[in-house]
Amino acid sequence: MEKTFSIKSKQIACTLAGDPQNPAVILIHGWCSHRGVWQQTLAALEEKYFCVALDLLGFGASDKPEGSDYSLSMQAQRVLLLADQLGLKTFSLIGHSMGGQIAMYLAAVLAPRRVEKLVVVGGVVTGKLADRVEKTSLPFIRNARKMPWLYGLANALVNFRPLAKSLFKTWFYNFNSLPFEAWEADRRNALNPAGAVSADETGKAIHALDLTQHLRKIQAKTLLIYGKQDAVVPEDQALLAQTLIPDNDLALIEKCGHFPMYEKKTQFLKALALIL
Repeated sequence: MEKTFSIKSKQIACTLAGDPQNPAVILIHGWCSHRGVWQQTLAALEEKYFCVALDLLGFGASDKPEGSDYSLSMQAQRVLLLADQLGLKTFSLIGHSMGGQIAMYLAAVLAPRRVEKLVVVGGVVTGKLADRVEKTSLPFIRNARKMPWLYGLANALVNFRPLAKSLFKTWFYNFNSLPFEAWEADRRNALNPAGAVSADETGKAIHALDLTQHLRKIQAKTLLIYGKQDAVVPEDQALLAQTLIPDNDLALIEKCGHFPMYEKKTQFLKALALIL
């Protein structure tokens, strides 16, 4: 079920799946992404859990105001306010990439006693991304904010494979492992001109939040799922989280990039079943 909630007077789009009487799981997407990345995950969890996948402010179908606070601490507060609106006293969290960073912050700082279980998928720990992303993706987003026509041009050519490969090669270990049309929605969301400001602001916010001083405060049982060949969030981030989070298991998936839920769906869901 698709539903929109008003959080601090801003509209936040969500997908709700499963019985609201079941234990709750909130799923948080990554930078320049959308709640659609969890479609297969929702299908695997909805029989046992009440699943809430949201579009963070600035992304997907949620509002994208230019003057809002896009810090990750504020994004985490919005997730908590959404949980309050849904009447969820406790819940589990699944976060991907920047969403993993937000989920860890929420579990460590904002509401450690409310988070029952935590799943971090390719989550950012130190605020630093892989060198290629820092040197290519971030400058593109910074420039596209000043020149929105870059987004328009890229979006118009979103199904031109050579361009897609140059822009999104870092997402996957094997760029050709998925049907090209299967992740068109992800390309379009990443290149949405309406998100030019929010993409740039959240890029800065990722850099501004180093979690290393907070992770020891996480109380929830934690599962870390990372692609061994992740070219967006390097393996050393996974190993750092493994060292700092008190009660965790690490699943490093071989021949896998930044989107294990896409590229290695079977292994991803098998790992997820260890905790949920």
